[in-house]
Amino acid sequence: MPVVKNGTVYYVQQPADLIVPGETVKYVEEEIDLDNVPLNGGVLLKTVALSSDPYMRYRMREPDSARTTFCPVLKLNKPVDNFGVATVLRSEDPNFKAGDFVDGFINFQEYSIWPPPADQMHFLRYITKIDRPASIPASVYTGTLGLAGKTGFIAFDVFGKEKAKTSKTVFVSGGAGAVGTFVCEYAKICNPNIKVIASAGSPEKIKILKDIGVDVAINYKEEDVEKVLREHGPIDIYWDNVAGPTLDAALVNMNSQGVIIACGAISAASKNGEGSAVKHFEEIFERSLTVHGFTVGTGPSAAALPRFYDVVTPLFLEGKITSREHRFTLKQTGEALASVHLGSNLGKAVIVVSEDA
Repeated sequence: MPVVKNGTVYYVQQPADLIVPGETVKYVEEEIDLDNVPLNGGVLLKTVALSSDPYMRYRMREPDSARTTFCPVLKLNKPVDNFGVATVLRSEDPNFKAGDFVDGFINFQEYSIWPPPADQMHFLRYITKIDRPASIPASVYTGTLGLAGKTGFIAFDVFGKEKAKTSKTVFVSGGAGAVGTFVCEYAKICNPNIKVIASAGSPEKIKILKDIGVDVAINYKEEDVEKVLREHGPIDIYWDNVAGPTLDAALVNMNSQGVIIACGAISAASKNGEGSAVKHFEEIFERSLTVHGFTVGTGPSAAALPRFYDVVTPLFLEGKITSREHRFTLKQTGEALASVHLGSNLGKAVIVVSEDA
């Protein structure tokens, strides 16, 4: 293996609002000697694909104790890192061998060493070997069989599955995203008779919702969400990806004893900690609602994580859980990171690094 180009994406500027391609992150071409780069007991990874996720904007804030409990901040002038998949090229670690397919929290580089330098380590860092069926594209493990799928599965499985069996209506905001489509489909698996309402922000995304079997698809940019929910509710389970006005619309249309699963707040993600206002908080106690917040790998929902591949891989192979991708190159990382906040991606935003994806 010769000295080769090693494209790397660095985090170079904290955004004031939205992520700005070409300013927030920078693509640089470096070199790496694949035969002789020291592994120091670790492994040399060839990156296959990387995930662009909305929560990454939270990592672009000033370091403070409140935020680092949720996710570690990115360090200026260091490589961006996130969930991704890679192939092991060389190994000095007895747990891995050349050719292993792994997922983990890896650098936005064509090639990288695991473990990374100490100043780039944090509590989300890991790699683990995956036994990938040959019929499943590697990139799917950044989305439906990666963080997005795990997010949807563990929380709905623990907080929503049993209730869904006896419920009439579930509402999913951000429904056309990778997490949202998973939840829409998994809710129907849990109860084929449940009415699934989902919202999205463009005609193209409304089509995605209809294609996956959503019963009522709401274009929140063109329709009165509260009015549509009133017509088709009440809501027994609300999966919240967005917070903001959509959360308020859901709160006033929840059924008594309803459940809210708080997954994200995309409406506030780019506000650098200002948060989002909730006008109808009183509905939580007036309607005896239960609200579950969670992060992947912590709290009660973590109990479902070991079951994820055993349950979801067969569902994917059977076509009951589906996947859509909006692909970017490593040079287009800025666009990929921005797209999930602008709503311009159609399907899971995936940064494809290797032709093996």
